[in-house]
Amino acid sequence: MKENWQPYPRGRKIVDRGQYVLIVPESFEGKESSNVPLFCEVCGIRFNDKEDEKSFFKFKCCATCADTWAYSNKEKWENGWRPSEQQVSESLDSRSFISSDLIFE
Repeated sequence: MKENWQPYPRGRKIVDRGQYVLIVPESFEGKESSNVPLFCEVCGIRFNDKEDEKSFFKFKCCATCADTWAYSNKEKWENGWRPSEQQVSESLDSRSFISSDLIFE
């Protein structure tokens, strides 16, 4: 099925995929495997920096999940193992988060 890409401001294009809208540079050729998602596939937390990007390409998760589970369980991880929902929930409870909506004056 061919997608109906529409022009979007500042040299980008947009397509509605039903459950989400995708906005990409005009040069995008459908190589989504080289793109980083907004959220970690393991813990669901938004990616923040280059370390998350590197971890995504190596382990398909954020840097914190890679440090917590992927490196120490590398062989199992490569064979598809992922932490349980309870393990992820406990890990999220112990993480400290910085609010991105703080304003310093």
